[in-house]
Amino acid sequence: MTCRTETSGHNHNRFAGAVVLALLLVVLSVWGCSGPEHYIRPDADIRGLKKIAVLPLESLTVDENAGEKIRGMLISELLARGVDVVEPGEVTRALREMKIRSLRGVTAEDIKGLGRRLNVKAVMTGSVAAYGMSRGIATSYPEVSIHLMLLDTSTGSIVWSVWHTAGGPSFWTRHFGTEGGTVSETARKAVREAVGALF
Repeated sequence: MTCRTETSGHNHNRFAGAVVLALLLVVLSVWGCSGPEHYIRPDADIRGLKKIAVLPLESLTVDENAGEKIRGMLISELLARGVDVVEPGEVTRALREMKIRSLRGVTAEDIKGLGRRLNVKAVMTGSVAAYGMSRGIATSYPEVSIHLMLLDTSTGSIVWSVWHTAGGPSFWTRHFGTEGGTVSETARKAVREAVGALF
């Protein structure tokens, strides 16, 4: 009688351990699959790009400087990956000379013109949809969402596009109230992972 009780308890512990292990594997697999959502045109030669221009990014957040913050990180990340980037002041001057006041209304012809003026085969543009701390029930956490596009200056068409969010309420934040990193760290992570999807 005693032996059967011990065996039953041992089996129960093994079952509980298996359940915990299975749950842990599910959580890890979900984390591992949360990469950037991106599109790349099949015939695009992205790896052949040696020099691009990064246009100002539109900020859709309450932080009106979010676009410039992400743009700076984006330029640094591209340079770190061996891509030459046109100096931002040159980009600003080209936009002014072409009388482009808003990037929302940029046409394919404008993109071609920028390519000629800046001597680049592609320009990058996009927007920042979230940049800052968000508040949950028990704690706050950093969240950064960016949308980037690479446009071919010979045609003015989009050859690559990525939408990526970093931060947000993680498993640990939702269940244990622990906070993530800073907004700047989260922004760098978002940029690094988004550019990583390109290269």
